[in-house]
Amino acid sequence: MANIVWKRSLLCAFFSNAKIQSVISKRNIYIKEYFTNLICLSHQKMYQTIILGSILLISLYISKRIRETKLNMPPLARYKIPIIGHTYSYIFNSEEFIKQCKKEYGDIFSIYVWGRVRTIVGKEYVQEILSKDDTFSFFVAFRKRFPGDVLLKNLGAISPIKLLKEHVFPKLNFYSERMQKSLHSATQKYIDIDIGDHDEPKVFNNMYYLMARIISTPIANIFIGEEGSKDDEIITTFAEFTRDLSIFLIIPPFLDFIYPGLQHYVNRIVIKSGLYNPAIKHQIILIKHIKKQACKRLQEKEKYGDSWKRPDDFLQDIMEQDGFDSNNVDYSSLADRICSLLFAAIHTTAGGCANAFMDLASRPQYMQELYEEQLEVHKEADDDGILPFEALNKMKKLDSFIRESLRLTGHIVALEHAVLKDHTFLNGLQVPKDRLVYVYVDDVNQDESLQGPNPKSFEPFRHVDANALASKIGKNYMPFGGGKHACPGRYFAINEIKFFMHNVILKYNFRTASGKVEERRRVGPLALPSSGAIIIEKRVK
Repeated sequence: MANIVWKRSLLCAFFSNAKIQSVISKRNIYIKEYFTNLICLSHQKMYQTIILGSILLISLYISKRIRETKLNMPPLARYKIPIIGHTYSYIFNSEEFIKQCKKEYGDIFSIYVWGRVRTIVGKEYVQEILSKDDTFSFFVAFRKRFPGDVLLKNLGAISPIKLLKEHVFPKLNFYSERMQKSLHSATQKYIDIDIGDHDEPKVFNNMYYLMARIISTPIANIFIGEEGSKDDEIITTFAEFTRDLSIFLIIPPFLDFIYPGLQHYVNRIVIKSGLYNPAIKHQIILIKHIKKQACKRLQEKEKYGDSWKRPDDFLQDIMEQDGFDSNNVDYSSLADRICSLLFAAIHTTAGGCANAFMDLASRPQYMQELYEEQLEVHKEADDDGILPFEALNKMKKLDSFIRESLRLTGHIVALEHAVLKDHTFLNGLQVPKDRLVYVYVDDVNQDESLQGPNPKSFEPFRHVDANALASKIGKNYMPFGGGKHACPGRYFAINEIKFFMHNVILKYNFRTASGKVEERRRVGPLALPSSGAIIIEKRVK
C-alpha cells in the first residue's frame, strides 16, 4: 500500500513538473518574440531616423547651394579627386599651390579643403576683412574650431582679451622692472646653469621649448605673483598649457569630409563625456596654487589691515573686483580665467622669441652691430642691470630685427575669419554667410610695393628708418592681425622679446649647430619655429 502511494506521488510530481516546464517554455517563446519585435521596431525607428536625418541634411545642403548660386561667388579652383578636393595640395605643397591658384584665378578665389569650400583673399582686399568687424569675425571662426567653452567651462562669458586690456596692458611701464628681473632669473636658470663655467660651448635643442619656459616666468609673476613664478610646477603649466590644448587645432578634421563641422561636434562630445580633457591637469595645479595664495592674502589683509602690503598682480585685481565673495571663492573660475590668458599670451610670444633667436643665430654677421647697440643702451641700466622702460625705444636696430623676423614668420595663409553676413568685395565678387575666408599673408609679405626691394630676403635693418616698430600694424605687416581687433597684447609681447634679446646678446655668442640658416618648420600653410640646434657660449668681455 505504501509502495502504491509512493508511485502515485512520484507520478503527480512528474506531471506537475512537466506542466511547469511547458509554461516556462511558452513564456520564453513569448519573451523571445517580444524582444524580437522590439528589436525590429528599434531598427525600423533607427532606419527612419537615419533616412529622415539624411533627407534633412540633403535639403539643407541643396537650399544652401541654391542661395549661393544667386551670388557672384569667387572662382572655385579645379580639382580632380571628389571629396578630397584640394586637401592634399593644401597640406603638402601649400606655398606653390596657393601661388598657382592666385595666378590662375586672381586675388580672390576658393578652394575645397577638409570637406568645405574656403575662400582665400590676396593683398588687394585684405583690409576689407580686417576693417569690417561687423561682417568678418576671427573669434567666431576660432570658436568653430576650438572647443574652448567646454575645455574651460567655468570661464563663462568672460572675454580673455577684455581681462588683459583692463588689468595687464595699462600697466606695461609698471611691470617693466618685474619683467626684466624675471627674464634674468629664467635665463640664468635655463641657460646659464647648463653652460656653467665651462669654456666649451653648449648645444641647445628645440628653442621653442626653452623659450616657452623663459617667457612663462615673467608672465607667471605678473599673473599670479612672484611666488608662482618660482614654482616649477606652475612654470610647466604655463609653458605647456597651450601646446596641450592645441591638439584640437592640430588634428586634421577628417570627419568634416562627412559633414562640415562634424569634427568639432565630436571633439565637444569627447570633452563633455570626460573621455579626454587636457586642460584638467593644468586646472588642478592652478586651483591648488591660487587657493593657497588667495587664502594667504585674505588672512594677511585681515591681520595687518591698512599696513598690509598689497600684491600687484592680475590675481589680486580679480580678487578686488565687484562680486568677488571672499567667503565663497570660486577657485575653478579663477583658474579658468588664468588658463584663458595663457592661451592668448604664451604661445605667440614664445614662438616669436624662438624665431628671433634662431634668425640671429642663423645670421651671425649681424651680431656685432646689435651687440654694440645693446652696449650703448645698457649704459642706462641701474646697478642691478635693470633698464628704464623708455630704453626700449632706443633699441632701434633690435626692434627692426624683430619686426623682420615676425614679417617672415613663414605662414602662407592665416587669420581665418567667419563671414557673418553675405559680403560683396570691391571687385564685385561675393562670399555667403558662414563661409570661412583666409588672408593670403605670403602675398602681402612678398610684395615689393609693400615691403620694398628684395621682399623675400631677410634684411634685418630695413625698418630702422621707416618709422615702423615691431608692434606697429599696417597694410604691409600683419603678424598681429589688423583693424580694431588687432592683438592688443602685441606691445607686451614685443617688450618681452626685446628685453630678452637685449640680455642674451650682451651675455652670449650663439650660432646654429648646422652652420646654416635654419628655416621654419612647415605644417600645411602654417609655420612653426625651427627645431634645429643652437650652440651658445658665454661672451668673452
